[in-house]
Amino acid sequence: MKKSLVALAALSAISAFADVDVSGGIKMYGVLDQAYLTQSVARASTAGTAFSNSGFFAAGATSRLGFKGERDLGEGLKGFLQAEIQLDADQAALLPSKNRGTFVGLTQKDIGSIRLGTQETLAYMLFGMDVNGRVEYKPQVWRFTASADQQDRMNNSVRFTTETYQGFSADFMMGSSEVTQGTGTTSSNNGDFKSIGINYNNHGALTAKFVMDTLTNTAGAYALPGEGNAGVLNKDATGYSTSLQKKTTYAAADQSNPLTRQIIGVSYKMDAATLNWIYASSAVSGTGSLTTNTVGVRVPMDKITLAASVGSGSYANTAATISGSVSDLTVGGYYNFDKSTSAYLLTSRGKNVVAVSSGDSAHTAGTTGASTSTAIGVQYKF
Repeated sequence: MKKSLVALAALSAISAFADVDVSGGIKMYGVLDQAYLTQSVARASTAGTAFSNSGFFAAGATSRLGFKGERDLGEGLKGFLQAEIQLDADQAALLPSKNRGTFVGLTQKDIGSIRLGTQETLAYMLFGMDVNGRVEYKPQVWRFTASADQQDRMNNSVRFTTETYQGFSADFMMGSSEVTQGTGTTSSNNGDFKSIGINYNNHGALTAKFVMDTLTNTAGAYALPGEGNAGVLNKDATGYSTSLQKKTTYAAADQSNPLTRQIIGVSYKMDAATLNWIYASSAVSGTGSLTTNTVGVRVPMDKITLAASVGSGSYANTAATISGSVSDLTVGGYYNFDKSTSAYLLTSRGKNVVAVSSGDSAHTAGTTGASTSTAIGVQYKF
């Protein structure tokens, strides 16, 4: 039933573009980012030893290509669409089969807009308030709260955004997994997603966001510093694959309680600098949790911009009896040739100190893991 309603609404919005002049009604945009990235990893885990690796990656932002457009339908009503795919410029297959924000929708003046399709979650957009943006592959503390892929980008989703009143607006988002029901103690669908967001913007000087989201019947996990996190890389001397982040699970799937997050972001723009703070709490009641705080400053100086952020947090898995602390320092330097082209230097160091570990054989109590990543790259936006 859900799928039929989404399909019907999508077809209604798409029909508004049946005779759009592509040359004038659709705009192409994108980002191409490439950097030479090196990473050294010292593990706090029992599997494998310290290692280092390097390669070309999209380090400053995900490379992507998109098309978007809108159509005036009269009486304050507009139809709009966006289609976006990821680009992997460091691979022979430039266009992988990875869909990004791809949706259709309608917006009504003085009321708001509704969109349907694959969309970035409210939390993902809030994390972009970090002074270095959503830097790819860095061990940023707030990034550990992305417990499942669905919490970055949700398919089969509906999002309603209100009109802005006195600087305030609200978002409501739902995503349905459209799969069979869970086999545990729950009765709702695996991967059902709900999110609400409150936004405030005081003419660009003060920006604040609050997001709360829930994800049902999913395993919660966090990627700790000291594990591979720089994309598709080589294996270390023991044969341990570093192609994926190693995530420590703090909540198993099919729980009666959903995975819940509360995230706050505040950014204040002064004449000479921008300050920001991001708080994130991710937990499943009675099983595990992770809480982080990150503060940052960004200083523009003509064509050069400097940015630095520092974060810290703590995690605990009551089921596996593991707990510890995480910290992160990220520094970025950017040279803007013009509004489209920039070169950058990014370095980030994350640390994980395991305080207690009796049920997780992959980690050892009292040990410290660390990841240091440095990237020199170029980015072009169009």
